[in-house]
Amino acid sequence: MVTVTQIMTERKRFGTICEDEMSYTPTIGGRQLARELRRLREEAKMTGEQAARALAWEQSKVSRTENAKMRITAGEVMEICEAYGITGEKRTQLIQLAREARKKGWWHEYGDYVKKGFIDYLAFEAEAATYRGYEAQLVPGLFQTEEYARAIFRTWSSNEEDIERGVEARLARQERLATSTRPLHVWAIVEESALRRIVGSSKIMHEQLGRLVELGRLANVSIQVLPYRAGVHAAIDGPFVLLAFDGYPEVLYIEHLMGCVYLEKPGETARGSVVFDHLRTSALNTGDSAALIEEVRRQVS
Repeated sequence: MVTVTQIMTERKRFGTICEDEMSYTPTIGGRQLARELRRLREEAKMTGEQAARALAWEQSKVSRTENAKMRITAGEVMEICEAYGITGEKRTQLIQLAREARKKGWWHEYGDYVKKGFIDYLAFEAEAATYRGYEAQLVPGLFQTEEYARAIFRTWSSNEEDIERGVEARLARQERLATSTRPLHVWAIVEESALRRIVGSSKIMHEQLGRLVELGRLANVSIQVLPYRAGVHAAIDGPFVLLAFDGYPEVLYIEHLMGCVYLEKPGETARGSVVFDHLRTSALNTGDSAALIEEVRRQVS
């Protein structure tokens, strides 16, 4: 009689499940590897079915490796290289990419404390080279002070652990702004309403606005304010973020009430870029934006 354990073992072997598949969040390296494996299979003139036979895998496993739906080991990459005839430096690069892609990022420990789907965003942002974003109602998470972030999380939860872990995750994101050896280059457009909305208390807002002024002085950070007088604009439907990477296509991130969506098709990200450029021309320049932030800060003190 076949036991459940034996069935599960076989399914793991052939790639129909994996131990952490349900919680797997691929890094950009993992996504790059998946895209490259698909390209190499196609260059080898092999269908997914033919590749599966050559590897003695289930075809579904080939599909998931090429769509970044499962972790792939360095050993499995070696098998693929042999099946596709990949040798030399390219083989070495793929194996190294597989090893790096299997490393869990800092964001994994916060999976239970952030909005559904947001853990994927943290993985993207952690490896992005540039960030271009528009925010309408609140100061962007990358710029939030600890107390400002805590006040926001308190509107979503009454569980102290959830609140504190959420704040930790938000602050961890900010390390790349000023202390990282690989700083994130940020260009943020923020509605004037986000500056004037009191979050927590006047004291918290005063501190938060001061933080914005400080961050705006960093060489890798540009902050523009979209004033009330700009009226109706191209992003009136809501906030969004465009993330660009070295060696991977740009990603457009849009958050909504029930979760978030990621768009990677060139036409979709190009549309996001056009909208961002329209906002940029409608917003105050960085100098005038800093002056307005200072003015609002004086008013709330």
